[in-house]
Amino acid sequence: MKWPGHRLALTLFFSVLAMWIAVMALLMREGALPPDASGTLIAVFEPGTPSESAFARITQAQGRPIRPTAFPFIWVVAGDEPGLAGRLKAQGAIGSYRDLPISPTIAGCFALADAKVSNYLAP
Repeated sequence: MKWPGHRLALTLFFSVLAMWIAVMALLMREGALPPDASGTLIAVFEPGTPSESAFARITQAQGRPIRPTAFPFIWVVAGDEPGLAGRLKAQGAIGSYRDLPISPTIAGCFALADAKVSNYLAP
């Protein structure tokens, strides 16, 4: 069965998808923190890394695991000593990024509303 015109659509779709992946890979590499960074950050390991393995690598890098995100290979980590991002990289992290101002887990509008309300109610 021939699908006239679908070849153009599929070619365009896969071209846009490939370009998006290439641009995102470049942006993620350029957006990573320098090796001497510390504080609260997000550590990203290879996709498919078990949560227990990521936890062990974080502690070996002398970081404090705060919480996992919706993906077990992405963790929020804290550390006061300079060089945490570099130590995480040495333990196999793809990159380290600043912590997001909102929770990276999927919570919908209620999580944002709760955060705003708690900021107004906090002393």
